[in-house]
Amino acid sequence: MTRKGSGGHGGNANAYGEDSIAEGGSGGNAVIGNGGDGGNATAAADRSHAIGGKGGRGGIGPGGKGGDAHVFPDGTLLEDCFSEDEPGHLVVRPNDTYITINGKIIALARGGQNGEEGGRGGDGYVVGNDSFSAGGQGGEAMQPDGRGGRGGRAFMSDEFAKRFGIEQKSHMRWPYYEPITEPGRGGDAPDTPQYKARRLIVEQIKKKYFTHKGFPLDKVWWDREVVPIAWINEQLEHEGHLWRTIIVDDEYEFSDLDQQ
Repeated sequence: MTRKGSGGHGGNANAYGEDSIAEGGSGGNAVIGNGGDGGNATAAADRSHAIGGKGGRGGIGPGGKGGDAHVFPDGTLLEDCFSEDEPGHLVVRPNDTYITINGKIIALARGGQNGEEGGRGGDGYVVGNDSFSAGGQGGEAMQPDGRGGRGGRAFMSDEFAKRFGIEQKSHMRWPYYEPITEPGRGGDAPDTPQYKARRLIVEQIKKKYFTHKGFPLDKVWWDREVVPIAWINEQLEHEGHLWRTIIVDDEYEFSDLDQQ
């Protein structure tokens, strides 16, 4: 019997500023490995809002921890967070993105760290009242059927996405051979050759269905509802494949017939 891990812990939330809101990130779901813990959130400035990143989904190993989110009333507390060499000295790493005013850093995004399991979500640091900060989602661990873990997503409100014309998609793996264009998203880990071959077979079956119905083919990869999963499995049986598929957490999961 395969052991199942535990879901990640929710992140801590501390709201110190007046009329401020802090939301700890939710823990990731477990598979065999544990789900990643949610990111912590600190809203120390007035009328500020901080949201910790969601923990990554577990797989063979654990999911990545969600990124932390902080809003500080002034730059002193921000510099304390990065005083790695000496007190009062802000150390900026190569993968940091930041904004300065008059030579002072007022906002900094620290990219997530890579690891053998799901990568850690990026952290967000902002200075000043009436500010917002959000941590990135932790990366997903590699899955038992050979699918590589999906990169964590950046927080994006529906209002922001609509204003800038960004299509909100579910947390799905990006199409093969296409660059990831979703703002702030981490990279997907590679699939095993077997998983990739099976996924491409499923995509060809879905294209047949879309073509028969007269639907645009550019939506095939992202579809999880138009083509019935039972119809896909019927086609797999008709073509003589000894494996079947189901959809788990918006992704195709494959298993051999002798394992069902």
